[in-house]
Amino acid sequence: MNQTASELLRGYAVGLTHVGRVREENQDAYFVDESKGVFAVMDGAGGMKDGALASGLVKNALNTIHVPRSAEDLLEQFEGRVILAKEQIEHASQQANGAAMGTTIAALLTFGGNFACLWAGDSRVYRLRNGRLEQLTTDHTEAQELVDQNVLTIEEARNYARRHVITRAIGSGIDLELELVSGNLRSGDRFLLCSDGLTGHLDDATIGTFLMTAAPNSSARDLLNGALECGGSDNVTVVIVDIDGVGSGEGAILR
Repeated sequence: MNQTASELLRGYAVGLTHVGRVREENQDAYFVDESKGVFAVMDGAGGMKDGALASGLVKNALNTIHVPRSAEDLLEQFEGRVILAKEQIEHASQQANGAAMGTTIAALLTFGGNFACLWAGDSRVYRLRNGRLEQLTTDHTEAQELVDQNVLTIEEARNYARRHVITRAIGSGIDLELELVSGNLRSGDRFLLCSDGLTGHLDDATIGTFLMTAAPNSSARDLLNGALECGGSDNVTVVIVDIDGVGSGEGAILR
């Protein structure tokens, strides 16, 4: 993330989360701070105990980030807070007699005219630019590894029995390894951060249509409702970030 002084763009965000139609507890969490350029979605890792605690600890850690002095400062602060959250998750696991705890994360950092995406697990970041939707993250899952090895096709991976098995997370007993991509922002860019409760039900073409056809509040609600109408088998969370947009949206928790 290298700042270009002449480019001072800002992200305006709206976030929504829903427990879904099957689960009893929402283990997703999201974080939005427009003034600091930090946006994130966390999904308490499937199959792990206390996923809500893990995702909440990450959210609380991100809330302690200070207004950054530079892009490098923002990246350092973010990585430091994630390390802190992992330590807290490890401690919570020890207090629970070694119970496994973990969460995915998909984060967008913006500063000046630049952005960075950092992630671990299968929560995703998309970018809509000039009518073209691009997935910026690559799932850290067993299914994706098999796709990369040409063992499964993308369509086969969507129905793979172990498609929800993640290979990276912020969790107890798991080495912390965040992947990072970065690039330049453009006015008019729209980013989507989401948990797999969305992408498990809606394909990229449908997601792109919802993102292109409405204001951020309406797009977020349409995406969430689309996942619910397709079964809502998991918690679902979406955060939409418009770059250099007008106004900002308030996040909400739907029950």
